[in-house]
Amino acid sequence: MNTAIKYGFAAIAILGAVPASAISVSLGASNEIFTLYGLGAIAPGIGSFDVGQGAGTFNGTTSTFTLSGVIAGGDPGYNTGTYSFVTRYDGASTPMAGPNAPFAQSNPANTNFFFYNSLHGSTSMTLLLNTPGQNYVIPLVVNGGFVAGTGFSFLFTGVTCTGVATCLQNNVGLTPGATIFGPVTISASFTNPTPVGNVPEPSTWAMFVLAFGLMGSVLRARRSGWIPG
Repeated sequence: MNTAIKYGFAAIAILGAVPASAISVSLGASNEIFTLYGLGAIAPGIGSFDVGQGAGTFNGTTSTFTLSGVIAGGDPGYNTGTYSFVTRYDGASTPMAGPNAPFAQSNPANTNFFFYNSLHGSTSMTLLLNTPGQNYVIPLVVNGGFVAGTGFSFLFTGVTCTGVATCLQNNVGLTPGATIFGPVTISASFTNPTPVGNVPEPSTWAMFVLAFGLMGSVLRARRSGWIPG
């Protein structure tokens, strides 16, 4: 049984209403570690977090976090290959994922899930799919705003905690300095994916992500104030 389901350790962010015609993919366990850093209560019994979405680097201006792995399934044409889920924002990546890291809170309806409370205006999240037939760049968040018609969720496949006696996600959120971390699977839905031809080099992927970040005035979607888990 999946550890995340068995023990209720889950992390999720579902963005807005995804059209019934959207393409869906299931992304296998990440090679990198997803981390929630506890910040303390944001409301009675409700924890809050800084979010570290994979392996982080800082080039002196921008932090880039990457989760990558193998596509586990999904709609035909998108159900095999590899993926990278890339998060970028201005500023340093450390400590605790950096001062402009995504900020999240536990969902009051189920405190073992979270939703993003706020994203810095420089934040972009981009899904890169390398499939046998085609490769795609799919913007999910641009300039801190969720792209309409997209959705995604994270689910821990196994977890480790520090700073708490009982390793539960909300316990970490209620405890400043505590952490919960592990690989995650990702479910994503989107419409009108952008094909980019042959598999790009990593430096070319970075250019695509940056380009979509600069297209915020075109692709910016309304920010969702409530994201059910």
